[in-house]
Amino acid sequence: MAWFVKALNKDEKGFTLIELIVVIAILGILAAIAVPRYTGTLNQAKINADKATAQTIAEAAARWITDHADENTQLTTDKLATDGYLDSDVKPQSDSEDDFAIKIDKGTNTVSVSIGQNGATLATSKYEIIQ
Repeated sequence: MAWFVKALNKDEKGFTLIELIVVIAILGILAAIAVPRYTGTLNQAKINADKATAQTIAEAAARWITDHADENTQLTTDKLATDGYLDSDVKPQSDSEDDFAIKIDKGTNTVSVSIGQNGATLATSKYEIIQ
């Protein structure tokens, strides 16, 4: 058994401390480059998802207005979901504090959707009321 331990110690090779530090430094540099890109891509994906959702909401709101032309109510995503124009009440992915806001302009017959009351318009849709 003693000869086995001697044989192991004799040919033992490993990495030096400097080699390990270089590898850790390279991994750190790669992480410093990759993490911001991943975060930026993730944020852009959330914004794109919100734009697509806003377009769906705008089209659903236009259909709701066409079907309920005589009603004068504040239109929300919850109301659209309750009335069956959306599958469910939707929330923005890029901003967890505000909900989607639906603005109806009866002068131009357009519906615009934004995140929050003061947010930038993400989508618009035209509607026509047939008498």
